[in-house]
Amino acid sequence: MKLIKNSTWLDLAIDLRNSVILAIWRRVIATMIFALLITIAYHQGYAVNQPILATLIPGVVLGLLLVFRTNTAYDRFWEGCKLWHDLLNAGRILCRNIWTIVPTNNAEDLGKKIAHIRLVGILIITIKLNLRDETLDNSIAALMTQSDYLELTKANNVPLRIINWFAEYFRQLYYDDKVIPYRFFIELNRSLDQIIMLLSGCERILNTPLPRPYSIHLKHLLLLYCFALPFQFVQELDWFTIPVVGIISFALLGIEDIGVEIENPFGYDRNDLPLDRFCQQLQAEIETEWVDLDISTPKNGKTREPNIQLIQSI
Repeated sequence: MKLIKNSTWLDLAIDLRNSVILAIWRRVIATMIFALLITIAYHQGYAVNQPILATLIPGVVLGLLLVFRTNTAYDRFWEGCKLWHDLLNAGRILCRNIWTIVPTNNAEDLGKKIAHIRLVGILIITIKLNLRDETLDNSIAALMTQSDYLELTKANNVPLRIINWFAEYFRQLYYDDKVIPYRFFIELNRSLDQIIMLLSGCERILNTPLPRPYSIHLKHLLLLYCFALPFQFVQELDWFTIPVVGIISFALLGIEDIGVEIENPFGYDRNDLPLDRFCQQLQAEIETEWVDLDISTPKNGKTREPNIQLIQSI
């Protein structure tokens, strides 16, 4: 959104990398070549002028189908955007709750607290990898101990395994160590519940695409409509039929391809959600707003000195 605000009208008009031109230009050229062949046949005396084909596929019907297609895709994109912003907020809330609720009486407690605050950022990264069907990489291994990383590589659902780690940590604080009251225990677990619900919402978008028969049927109608255009225009437009067919095909095929591109907002396309930037932003906030602050906050008039070797091993 910030990129759009900082761009002028001309910048957006000539922005080819973020447009659908690169995806549809071959299909547009194919319709123009077909229009060229029909125009040549018309000049050769063949009866290719068939204005009645304008009623073959009513433009209103095709327009409604395209509107439904793009609206459905945009609803999925917008819902994915809201889910991810809610996910970032849930991660911030979890970090804040751990920082404010969990007490630290020694360097070992502080090390565990910092490790779990950083684990929030790792959780969000694994959610991104899970939505993109990616495996754990070296960037994750550098953020945790080797034993924890090996355990994650064996998990079927990595985000849920990390959430279980949090649940076990909170259970230990309440039942075993008895350092937090019940209402704080409930508050910490409520943050985990919210993250699970948001993760499930993202998986619902990913695993329930638009019904395939609908997409196929719309593509068939678009092809029939675009290839029927030269028969309708050739007598009145003559050689101008070629660019006119190209412009109409560009408009219709572009609208349809926009719906295809934004249907899955968790992919790698330039117009998909910037999940990598979201994860980096949360990690930076964790380090600057909680971890550094937790290390330097005085307690009982003295600065809490962490176990440096323990923290560096996280």
